[in-house]
Amino acid sequence: MSFEWMSAVLFPLLWTGMSFLFATISGWRSLARTYRFDGEFDGERWGSKSASIGSIVYRRCLTFGAAKDGLYIRPSWFFRLWHPPLFIPWTDVNVAHAQGWVFRYLDLRFVYMPKIRVRVPERLGSLLLSAGGRPLAETGSLVT
Repeated sequence: MSFEWMSAVLFPLLWTGMSFLFATISGWRSLARTYRFDGEFDGERWGSKSASIGSIVYRRCLTFGAAKDGLYIRPSWFFRLWHPPLFIPWTDVNVAHAQGWVFRYLDLRFVYMPKIRVRVPERLGSLLLSAGGRPLAETGSLVT
């Protein structure tokens, strides 16, 4: 068996397995059971963003979006196999401030999946909330 043939077969198999593992460990698959989105998103978008979802850090491979009715999260094409786009209504989003070693973040948790945390840089989180018409109070709760 040649190396090229093995690489052509093994890489896709390994990537499929790793993508499935990431989607499972992060909680993306659980979120998708409730918040999967198959439509066209109509709102502001920010691409090539980083966030941690569960214990997995997605570096510069996520597109976030916000509209008046909810939050949109889509991975780059490389992760789409087990990571369908998500749309989460603002009524299901709880927000809290978080402090890392150096940077400040916003932690997003969801009514139907409260154990899964999406941690975004504070600046991105503020942009998302603002675009969705959901200003953040100092306490970390959404102002309605």
